[in-house]
Amino acid sequence: MVRLEKITRDNYRECLDLKVKEDQHNFVSPNVLSLAKAYVYYDKVMPFAIYADHLMVGFIMLRFNEEYNHYFIWQFMIDERYQSKGYGSKALGLAIEWVKKESDCSEIVTTYIVGNENVRELYLKHGFQQMGEMADDEIDMVLSI
Repeated sequence: MVRLEKITRDNYRECLDLKVKEDQHNFVSPNVLSLAKAYVYYDKVMPFAIYADHLMVGFIMLRFNEEYNHYFIWQFMIDERYQSKGYGSKALGLAIEWVKKESDCSEIVTTYIVGNENVRELYLKHGFQQMGEMADDEIDMVLSI
């Protein structure tokens, strides 16, 4: 069973050990940087570990954007050992459900780097649509909820 759990002092080290494949490094920030951002923006950011049963398989971090009243998927990764097993899709669905339950936002926004077709397809599968034009090799996507 896939579930999301908040990153805490008990599991953050395990999160730091998660890695993407070598050819994916330019698509996602290191988790250590994301956790540093979560610490600095603690009042607006929700970092979650992605678990498959008792095994941490990935990380997703949501940031609330007060100005636009939406959540932004700031970080999303599945460890290289656990990719292509459906964990990313299930985790994204759980994150969407969390936003619906915990807020009155009408949108979830994210970006992906040009060339990351796997995550593009994942977002499209969950109902995200492209917003506007590409900027700095990043494509903005939005999900209306």
